[in-house]
Formats: sequence, structure tokens, C-alpha cells
Amino acid sequence: MNSINDDPGYSASALGERIEIMLVCVAAVFVLLGTYDRSFGDTANSRLATVYSLSHYGTWFIDRPLDEKPIRFEQGTIDKVMVNGHVLSSKPPLLPLFMTGEYIILNKLFGYDLDKREDSDDLLRIMSMTFVGSAYLAAVFFSLLILRMFIADPLARLVTLFTIAFCTQMWGYSTNLNNHVPGAGLTVVAIYLALGLGSEKLAPTAWRFALFGLASGLVVTVDMPAAIFPFLGALYLLLKFPRQVLTWAALGAAIPIGLQSAILYSLTGSPLPVQTHKPFYLYESSYWRQPREIDALTEPKLTYLFHITLGRCGLFSLFPVLLLGVAAVIRCIARPKSPLRGAIITGALGFLVLTAYYLCSTNNYGGQAYGFRWFICAMPVLALMGAPVLSTIRSRWKWVFLCVMIGISFYSSWESTKDPWAANHQWTCRFLGKSY
Repeated sequence: MNSINDDPGYSASALGERIEIMLVCVAAVFVLLGTYDRSFGDTANSRLATVYSLSHYGTWFIDRPLDEKPIRFEQGTIDKVMVNGHVLSSKPPLLPLFMTGEYIILNKLFGYDLDKREDSDDLLRIMSMTFVGSAYLAAVFFSLLILRMFIADPLARLVTLFTIAFCTQMWGYSTNLNNHVPGAGLTVVAIYLALGLGSEKLAPTAWRFALFGLASGLVVTVDMPAAIFPFLGALYLLLKFPRQVLTWAALGAAIPIGLQSAILYSLTGSPLPVQTHKPFYLYESSYWRQPREIDALTEPKLTYLFHITLGRCGLFSLFPVLLLGVAAVIRCIARPKSPLRGAIITGALGFLVLTAYYLCSTNNYGGQAYGFRWFICAMPVLALMGAPVLSTIRSRWKWVFLCVMIGISFYSSWESTKDPWAANHQWTCRFLGKSY
């Protein structure tokens, strides 16, 4: 009698699982070897100014008295606001707070000093690896856990995992300081817990609900628009486990949200992010009084919608493999008994809300950035939504077409690794022109 290890189906599944782990390891190698920031641009300087001010002066305000030398990081960013006559970074405070803690440890143990330019390079690399690279790996790893939980086809799992790791903007932005990849990583963790608990594939223990709340609360504080996905997950869990959600999950979420709200209230008199207070941006010397180039766009909203979805910065033009998520939604509408129908329709709803928010509240495609960086949080969600469709592909021409979409998406992702903080560098601009 043959053992289970001699069964061809078992061997194929075991081989697929090994390859999946190898993909995660390859992603980790890219983080370890490729984590650096090409320049101290606005997004890095704004946060480092806060780190420097907190660690050297004990204040969140990043301006200095006129008779003192200014903080060089503050001088190198436009991402700042003025509150009660003092300048603050416009970035949400929790990530810079965590960075400050890491900087103090590195300073005390190894002597790293932000006043030394050569140390600044190393510090930025370490912080990018700690807070961004690790979040990228979390997004890949927890996506794998979701796929193993719901997708039986090894090939569908492998293709989806490769898509998430190397065919989205997460790869391009995983090696430099930003809040979008941490937001995406935490979103995937929250989705994993919501789906696992809701489907009863994970035991409904208190610590899992608390972890779901903590991950969701961190999404709110790191990349607030991305919180639409954990929010929908929370509604799903609330219907099934109201007591656990209103106690343990609420407690977990209250920790980061409460901390950020307290910080903001002490600085601005409001618990809301500074982005909700437009007058803070319009102080006398502010760049935002007379923005230039891509920041000064006044395109019609339908034009803007086209270019963030199918045009020069388009999610689906740069990363067409994510159209599988759209195909999954169409399939669920046409076939009410489609597997994972509720989760896929919910994911689509979250994406539509996110798109509507950015359509109504922004105009500059994310500024000096590759593609539409504000969609990074939705990319693993769309890829996971498309996994059930992959399980149904049988004909050769469909696989050929899929490989073409993967190839284009991989190229865009690779292109974004070269210079993520530059507008109009997408290959689509060669055909559709620049944004300004």
C-alpha cells in the first residue's frame, strides 16, 4: 500500500506549499538587500523632522526659534502645517513616534546620530526596513495564510501570492519610508482575522479579537482611508460576535486611536488629523498657498477618475492582473452561488468607497509619486478577491492572456522600485502624456 507521501496530489500540494514559502523568503531578501531611500524627500524629511524634534527638544513642533539653527529635515519638506504659530509635520503622529523610539535606542546602543549625514542614511535605511519592509512581508505572509484558508488550488494560491508580492506597488514602495505599505500590511492582518474568525476557521479567542482591533486601529492611525476594509470586517464580525467585538476588539482599537487622538488634541485642540483642518496648511510661507506642477492640477473629475483607474496613473492599466478582482465581482453578481461571494462583494464595496473618497478629496495623483500611491492598500485586497477566478481557468489562451497581464504588472512594479517618488515616470506616460 502506498503511503500518503506517495500520493501525487499530496506531493503536488506539498511542493506548492514549499514554493509559497520560498516566495515569501524571496520577498524578505528584497527587503534586506534593497531597503534604502533614494533621497531625503518630503515624506521622509517630514517624519524625520518630528523624530529629531522629539528626541532633541522634547516637542512635536518642528520649527525652532529664529536665533537657533533650524532642523534641516524641516527645511527639506513641504509636508507641514502651522498651528498656533508653530510648525508641525502634517504626517500622522504615531509612525514618527515609533520611529523616535527606535532612534533613541539606536543612538544609545550604537551611537547613530541624525546630526551626522552619513548616519542619517543608515538610520533611514533601518527605519524603512523596520516599519515598511516588515509591513510588506506581513502583507505577503498573511495573504498566504488567507489563501491557504480558502483556496484549495495550489496554482491559484501561488499565482495570487506572486501577484501580491511582485505585481503591485507594494514592492516598489517596500524599500523606502512611507505610510501606505504599513497601512496595507495591517489591513491584510485585519482581513485575515476577520475572515478567519467569521468563518470559524480560527477559534474565537479574546486575544484574536483584541489583535483584530489593534491592527484595525493602527490602520486608522497610519493610513486612515485604508480603514474602510477593516471597518467592513468589523461589521461582519459584529453580526456574529457582538460581545467580543464590543469588548476585546474595541479595546484593541482604542489603544492606537486613543493615543493618536490624545496627541493631536494636545497639539491642535482637536482629536482629528491635521488633514481635516485646511486652514493649517495656508500659513503665510506655505507651499500649499501656491502649489506648482502636479499639485496645481484642476482636471475634471471624470478625467481624474479615468487616469487613476485606467489612464496614466491607472491602477488597472499599470497593474492589469488586478482586473481579476473585478472579474470576480462580475462573476459573483452573475452567479449568486459563487464561492466567497460575500467577502468578494464586500471587498468591492470597500474599493468603491475608497475610490469615491480620493476622487472627491484629491486632485494630484499622490503628488510626486509613481502611479496612484493611495491605492496601495487596496492592491492585496483586489488580488485576493481574484484568487477564486484563477481556480476556474482551464483553457490555454486564458493562461497566456493572464501571463501577459502578470508581465505588465511585474514590469510596472519593478519600474516603481527604481524611483517611487517621481511623477510621470510610469510607462503609460509615453502613450498618454504627462499629468502636467
